[in-house]
Amino acid sequence: MWIRIIKTSLALYIPLLIFTIFWSHLQKQSLIYNMAHIQQKNILNKSFHLADECTALTEITSYWSTVPFPPSFSDTSELEEGFIENYIKILQGVDEYDQFRLIDTNGQEILRYEKTGTNKMLPAQVQNKVNRPYFNKGLTLKKGQVYISPIELNQEYGEIEIPYKPVMRGVTPIFDNNDDQVGLAVVNFDLTKIFDLMKARISDDNFFLVDKDRNVIATNLSSNYLPHQALMSHQDSLIREKLLFDNMSLEKDTFFMKEGNLWVFQNVNVGFENKGGKPTFSNVADVVSNNNWAIIQQIPAAYISKMLQSIRRNLLLFNILTLFVILLIALGYARTQKERNSFIESLKAKKEELQRNREQLEHTNQLVQKSNRRLQVRNQQLEDFNYVVAHNLKSPVTSMSIIVDMLSKSSDLKTFNELFPKLKTISNNISTLTEDVQSYVSILNNNELEIENVNLLVLLEDVENDFVETLMDKKARNFQTIYRFNAWYSLKCSKFYMKSILQNFLSNAIKYRRTDVDSYVIFETAYEKGKKILYIKDNGLGIDLERHGQNMFKLYKRFHRNISGKGMGLFIVKSQLEAMNASLEVESEAGVGTTFKMKFN
Repeated sequence: MWIRIIKTSLALYIPLLIFTIFWSHLQKQSLIYNMAHIQQKNILNKSFHLADECTALTEITSYWSTVPFPPSFSDTSELEEGFIENYIKILQGVDEYDQFRLIDTNGQEILRYEKTGTNKMLPAQVQNKVNRPYFNKGLTLKKGQVYISPIELNQEYGEIEIPYKPVMRGVTPIFDNNDDQVGLAVVNFDLTKIFDLMKARISDDNFFLVDKDRNVIATNLSSNYLPHQALMSHQDSLIREKLLFDNMSLEKDTFFMKEGNLWVFQNVNVGFENKGGKPTFSNVADVVSNNNWAIIQQIPAAYISKMLQSIRRNLLLFNILTLFVILLIALGYARTQKERNSFIESLKAKKEELQRNREQLEHTNQLVQKSNRRLQVRNQQLEDFNYVVAHNLKSPVTSMSIIVDMLSKSSDLKTFNELFPKLKTISNNISTLTEDVQSYVSILNNNELEIENVNLLVLLEDVENDFVETLMDKKARNFQTIYRFNAWYSLKCSKFYMKSILQNFLSNAIKYRRTDVDSYVIFETAYEKGKKILYIKDNGLGIDLERHGQNMFKLYKRFHRNISGKGMGLFIVKSQLEAMNASLEVESEAGVGTTFKMKFN
């Protein structure tokens, strides 16, 4: 019986053993291929960092080839006060942007900005760069061309800057209004952060960024950048000798095993490499560069052996366990499968129940939050209503009571003639206030607004037609309405309320414009955290918010006494927006203008 069991076991195990040996070989090949494939993706990701920097440097530098400079190029005060300051403010937020310089044709820097420790671009002491290769190369460029320099360590006053800073420069010739070359514009990119990203490991791999001569530009085996150019340590020397001695002068992207090590070689394509005498992409024909970089990833033999050891150990354990399990697998499988299916079904049911409870809880939380927001807005609206009734209605009613009392006690016709007009004025004021309160109450009570998809551009043109006669007036001909609906132009809202809101804003922009300048109002759309924003900007009289900010949206509050008005418009606008679940913010400066910001939730 035991002999039969042994024979049966061997008959089942020997084919399995042959299969596991063959499978072990396949696993080794698959492991090496997967490692190479992962490293190729890793290299591609690292290449993107360098390619993005080259693209950004080309675009930022090429801008200056289109700028006409004054003939008196050495006088930069006019330039600094104008567009260069704005240019620096905009681009100092780019992490890699390190230096900006304007150099005349004699190599003397006319203007120099450097990034400081505060991450700001500030003016710096000018230098003479007549002996620098990138300056001499820049003088050979034609108008519109951009020269991308090799990656090298930054030098100041002829000495390598310490700590080492790897830089890449963009150079373009600049011309004056007469199309005569007056110098060069030079932009420096600091590649320290980019190299730190590229040096990151995903395993025990070694990274090398090399140039066309196989000089090491950056590697995670050294803390130095460009170890072939810096003061090299013994380790840095070994890096360069190793790559050159191993005859890795490869041209095509590939991977191979050598002495147990896996080497993955891939060229860095940034778009302006010359292949067969032509650039890779036709739209960079004006880029001049002799850069050809490649990335080499090395997986050491020890790491590969460690990964293979795990496969061998698992295969050995698999074979040992198979000898014991093969006799019991049939019996145990049915029982295990049944228990497993029951357990999975139980887990699925519990998971579905938890998911339903979670969704219900999230829905309830959203309803509670929405109700809280509505209650807060309604409480504020009720406070405003209470203020209107308690303060604005109290005074005229009191005055009316006094006059009525005086009339009831006097039978003098003269007194009647004096007091009756005042009584009539008070009555008219109460009527006006009552109408305003009714308008406000109608907004509060209008819970079922007719919401529809409204084209704001069409609606604004319709609103503007209501002011045609005003805008055609000689005094208002210097007023301009500007639409900037680049982000969006359609909104789901109450068309009636929205038209009223736009009429109020356009009316105020016209009424409170400045007559000493060309006035305008801009309607501009944008997105903020996924919500639609409508800006309304003007350059009118503006409002002193320190003085009037707390009363900005209150009833009967006026801020320009020399211009007629009721002080009702902004109060109604805010109420209508809140009724549509929207909010209103304001920024203003007296004598400069006002910006209203409507956020639609």
